[in-house]
Amino acid sequence: MEKQRLAIFIAISALILFGSQFLLQKIYPPKKPANETITQSATPAPAPTIAATTQTLATTAPANATQADAREIKIETPFWKGTLSNQGAVISEFVMTHLPDDDGKLGKPIDAPAGVLLVSAQKSKELGAPLRLVIPSDRNLEKQLNEARFAMTDTPEAEVKLGDNSNKTITLSYDNGAGVKAQKIYTFNSAGYDFDCTVDVRRNDQPVETFLVVGPSFGDQNVKSHGGWYSQESLATISAAQGIERHAGSSIGTADPKAIDATQIRWASVDDNYFAMALMPANPASSVRLMNDKRKEVLAGKEQEVNHVSAAVQITNGQVNHIYAGPKNLKVLRAVSTKLNLGDGSVNLERVVNYGWNWITPIVKPIAWVMLNILQFIYKWTQNYGWAIIVLTFALNMCFFPLRWRSSVSMKKAAAMQPKMKDLQERMKKLDKNDPKMLDLQKEQMALMREGNPLMGCLPMLLQMPFFYAVYSVLTTAVEIRHTGFLGWIKDLAAPDPWYILPVIFVISMIVQQMLTPSTMDPVQKRVQYIMPVFMGYIFINAPAGLVLYWMVGNLVGIGQQYVINKISPAPPAQTTNDKIAPPIAKKKSKELLADS
Repeated sequence: MEKQRLAIFIAISALILFGSQFLLQKIYPPKKPANETITQSATPAPAPTIAATTQTLATTAPANATQADAREIKIETPFWKGTLSNQGAVISEFVMTHLPDDDGKLGKPIDAPAGVLLVSAQKSKELGAPLRLVIPSDRNLEKQLNEARFAMTDTPEAEVKLGDNSNKTITLSYDNGAGVKAQKIYTFNSAGYDFDCTVDVRRNDQPVETFLVVGPSFGDQNVKSHGGWYSQESLATISAAQGIERHAGSSIGTADPKAIDATQIRWASVDDNYFAMALMPANPASSVRLMNDKRKEVLAGKEQEVNHVSAAVQITNGQVNHIYAGPKNLKVLRAVSTKLNLGDGSVNLERVVNYGWNWITPIVKPIAWVMLNILQFIYKWTQNYGWAIIVLTFALNMCFFPLRWRSSVSMKKAAAMQPKMKDLQERMKKLDKNDPKMLDLQKEQMALMREGNPLMGCLPMLLQMPFFYAVYSVLTTAVEIRHTGFLGWIKDLAAPDPWYILPVIFVISMIVQQMLTPSTMDPVQKRVQYIMPVFMGYIFINAPAGLVLYWMVGNLVGIGQQYVINKISPAPPAQTTNDKIAPPIAKKKSKELLADS
């Protein structure tokens, strides 16, 4: 679904920037590279439950196996709070309570007073909790360990609250009395959203091949709808030797662990628009398995089919694995990557933010970083992200004003020469290709194209595309904008405008902008182009209000700029067949002119 959003955004940007005449032609959607794909299956296979496919193996819990009493420990740090259950030694509930500030330190509360629920205790009970185990070679042992009640002898308290610069280690152990021993060691800290988890599973003192799971569907559990162009359903994102891979639930199609063709896995995550849970093994893992538990749920009064995605990463017994569970904040992700020496490129945890295909990421990623810093700087002065988006959009469009000017002048020249170009084309149709006059007309046509090439009007606008897409990436992933109000009726800039005021103004501003912008289209085509704003209004009606605000303000600034351009640089008169075109060789006589002077 994320790929679909990207393809739609690029198509929309191209239509807006290059003129609606391209909408009248066939639109070729961009191809998806092999190393970063989200496969959407039209008819996904039904997702069987793990219990239905569990292998019948020798490992069973002995009758005399001792079980600890059921226990839960409430963990609270300045940034988040959660519940550690001794049944399976898992995180059964996770709530993010505070945002990071601009320096990655403790910021303001999020969704106060309760915080945002990212892991639900109910779904953990029904679907399995994060940090459970997968053992492909022995599914019975896997089931036994995930249902076993581990002992927590070193932590008698029911609540653990971490203050500044503090940490806490909790050890959970299990012994079935028949040679199977398992241990999980958690180390929590107060400094951020990351913590450590060490796993050791042995049978008769020999290590058992074990996978540790992130998911299912880490993210805002209060979202009322899943999927769509602007509301990303949880994805599994893998950083491997082959590059970044993103897998939607429909492409996984099964609740059983499904191996994928990936090696040297540096990290794997399950993420939605704004939040991610990532597992970084101690050493690059040799294998990763994906799972999807699909089921129907009632959301906002409607029954929907929801995919619950998990990723299981092979771990090394006894070695420390790093967990990140928090916002997709670029500064925080970069700090965690630096802390864990993940480096740059596809191994950097920042790549959990989807910038699109691999070829565009090196261009967009640094621009997005700059745009985010500028947006946060403006917010310090405005104290509202709606006004910060307006100021950023205005400043960005003013920076590109010279390019708009150049584009407008080129389009005006091309429009003025259209009558003569059409006349030349009609005259060439009447001549045989071997007619000597054909060569003269072709030379005249080439000179005309050099004088007023409509493509030259598009090239300056092409330079703006990475900047506009970078802002799009920031506005659709910046957790700071989520649940931020603007102008009274907009309660959430990350949600659609409830009264559709911004989309209506957007459509009207686009019509006005098209009326002012020079074009090479004939009158009939110009009338057809007004279908474009209606189409764009349909596309943006369910878009986040912050994104519509960005495009709408860009249109309004563009209207003002185009008005100034039209006043200062009016369109030249249309050329006719009697008008002569300056020969191209005139530019080569500069030395001769200097000599004559």
